[in-house]
Amino acid sequence: VGDFVAIDAGWRHSIALRHDGSIACWGDNDDGQAPPDGIQGDFVAIAAGGIHSLAIRRNGSVACWGENFEGQAPSDGIQGDFVAIAAGHFHSLALQRDGSIAC
Repeated sequence: VGDFVAIDAGWRHSIALRHDGSIACWGDNDDGQAPPDGIQGDFVAIAAGGIHSLAIRRNGSVACWGENFEGQAPSDGIQGDFVAIAAGHFHSLALQRDGSIAC
């Protein structure tokens, strides 16, 4: 049941963005990549990586959770004015409104 607006799948987990900006998570959560209670917030975009997940907040900053052994998901997130994100198995990318890329 849901009013989902976006979905993505990682290695062994999945995430879905709800219309209200919160995130639902399913699957393997051994590294914190898919908390069973989901992620509360005001998010506008999501990306699921190998064993990490990312989301853009309405204010343009990026939230990260899950495994960070390669620097792919810093627990403090990334400040900026981001408009798009992508997550690979051991890496992540974020596109800023000015066209620059953070990775």
